[in-house]
Amino acid sequence: MSVTLIQKGPLLVFEQIKRAFFRTEKTQILLKGATGSLIVRAIGMGLRMLTGILLARILGATGYGVYAYAITWLGFLSIPTTLGFDQVLLRFVAAYKETQDWSTLKGVLKFSFILGLSVAVITSLFSISMVAFFSSREFDFRATMWITLALLPIVVLAQLRQSALRGFDYPVIAQIPENIIYPGFLFCLVFGASLLEKSPLTVIQVASANAVAWVSTFLIGTFFLARRIPIIIRKSKTVYDKKPWMGMVPSLVFIGGAYHLLSRGDVLILGAIGTSRDVGIYAVISRGAELMLFIYDAISLAGASLFSSIYVTGDYEELQRFTTLSTKTIFWISLPIYIILVWITPWFLSIFGSEFVEGITLMRFMLTIFFIAGVN
Repeated sequence: MSVTLIQKGPLLVFEQIKRAFFRTEKTQILLKGATGSLIVRAIGMGLRMLTGILLARILGATGYGVYAYAITWLGFLSIPTTLGFDQVLLRFVAAYKETQDWSTLKGVLKFSFILGLSVAVITSLFSISMVAFFSSREFDFRATMWITLALLPIVVLAQLRQSALRGFDYPVIAQIPENIIYPGFLFCLVFGASLLEKSPLTVIQVASANAVAWVSTFLIGTFFLARRIPIIIRKSKTVYDKKPWMGMVPSLVFIGGAYHLLSRGDVLILGAIGTSRDVGIYAVISRGAELMLFIYDAISLAGASLFSSIYVTGDYEELQRFTTLSTKTIFWISLPIYIILVWITPWFLSIFGSEFVEGITLMRFMLTIFFIAGVN
């Protein structure tokens, strides 16, 4: 009897999820957004993986380690630089849209982008100066850091733009630039350059290609947002309600910084005390283990603005059903992915190069940790 229940467990949950998704208009939006997000993130994950394999094979473990270290610093600095306004936008754009407060919605958009750009430019210049004056590493390392850190304003504005689109209930479109266009551009640029160059590409050339890909992606993403801002917002007066916006900043910066430090602090520490080769191998392992989180991220991205919209209406019973539905969906889709990834770990690492195969045990351990984190 218990065996039968276990066997039917996933099917019963699937039926519950299916009925729940079609229960209301909001849950149907979640279904559409979650499905689209899964497709976009799956394509993006494939493109990023292909690009990672290409870069690892061209640069080797040492060169890839330098590049990964620079990219990790870029991501880490973007957290405090946004001041948490990516989450502020996600919450308040959805809330103001729900209440049709167009003037304040326009205000939060303008204030976020101006503040984000200002802080990002200052942080970028300061970080570049620190590398120039205090780093004693080789020129390839310093030049790669300079090129990458100069992208900070673009990365910050891209995060804010993505949150704004998600707040407007465009979770799929919001993810297309960074998840498909960016890795696609980067892959084409690096692959094309590697065919034209007689000698292997240097890490500086790869960092330059990454900069070109980011700038191109940013311009396309900005066009996406401009086309989807309602005309009524453009015609409205600008109202700044800064107190509730800024009130969220301290906690969001702390939480975001702590999360990124936990998720990427290992690479930063390893880069400080270890070799670039160590960083390169570990970066491939951690990136592979993060495949385990893409279901969680996709559903979270699709449902975040709906969560805010339901909360504003005060329907806490619906909010609880929405949360339970999301959790069950994440678990039953993530479980088979986890089993497959643990099984193919040796093959997965070998496609990056023979240097990376030594990380089999560590990757399996990290897959388990990310699976537990993603379903809780």
